[in-house]
Amino acid sequence: MNQQATYRHYPSFTRRYVRSVMKMMGLPKKPQIEAEIFGQMVHDEQVVHSLNGELLMLEWHHSREGRVVVPESSLSAWLQTVQLSKVQGDAWSWPWAFSTLSFPARQTFHGHALDGALVAWVDSTTLPSRYEAFLSAHGNPHGVDMMGLGDPWLIVAIHNPLDARPSLNPTMLRGAFKPSQITDFINREAIEYAGGRATPLADEEGMILRAVVRYVLSLGMYLSAYPEALSSGVPAWMKNKHPEGKKGVPFAHIGYDREDRELKLAMTAPRSVSPYWRQLRDERFYRGKWADRRRGSRYVLVSGYEVGAGKTVGVEPIEE
Repeated sequence: MNQQATYRHYPSFTRRYVRSVMKMMGLPKKPQIEAEIFGQMVHDEQVVHSLNGELLMLEWHHSREGRVVVPESSLSAWLQTVQLSKVQGDAWSWPWAFSTLSFPARQTFHGHALDGALVAWVDSTTLPSRYEAFLSAHGNPHGVDMMGLGDPWLIVAIHNPLDARPSLNPTMLRGAFKPSQITDFINREAIEYAGGRATPLADEEGMILRAVVRYVLSLGMYLSAYPEALSSGVPAWMKNKHPEGKKGVPFAHIGYDREDRELKLAMTAPRSVSPYWRQLRDERFYRGKWADRRRGSRYVLVSGYEVGAGKTVGVEPIEE
């Protein structure tokens, strides 16, 4: 482990976005004014229907439910070398509904340093009620039309490192994946970008986001393989603390598994055929080593099979 590692941390897009509006309006940085501007934004129909509105909601929940994830620096660098489609196994998971990733300061993605990443792994059927709670908590009684899609969604968002003037016009790069699309990305790095009012990504932006998504999936595979590598609490070797730490957001430190650094026993096979995933809600699935998981946070492959390396691997029974 590199004891001298320093980390970049994910800064709240909400705060950066609100303060950019204040700067454009020539307003001073005062908490009361900041709260007033945020309240106006939450009542703006164009904002709440946009990608910005989605990020505002996710961060609002993250400050209450999320975790700050800090991978050990040597592990963080190694995760970028994993070629996802070449490893064996059948597991991918992410243990929290809302979390942010901190990156070592020297690490880059497609040649660009990043502040961090927001990672959400949520049941899409709960998104409408979450958005309604977000809006009503800020005095917006109208809500939005948001249909539950019936699938878990992986959402990965980063501050755009190509912003020329991020303090005046901050933007996000964001990808969203259903389980079948996660499999598709693992096999051929395919991304379906946000539609609707979202602006299509430039080639360079797409390459940066693709590198971050690859990292998140690689880390999820590692957590599936080695849950014992995960520990709670701020790592003692961190030079600087995450800004949200003062508000009690819990930390999760991920270190190398010291017995075996290979992922062959818990990775996704080279090609997945007809995968179907199911959410586990019953309490019997949250016992033993899963006792600290939130109910509904586990998803399993119910049907389908994996092909590769000269053999076919079917779905194994769920451990109870």
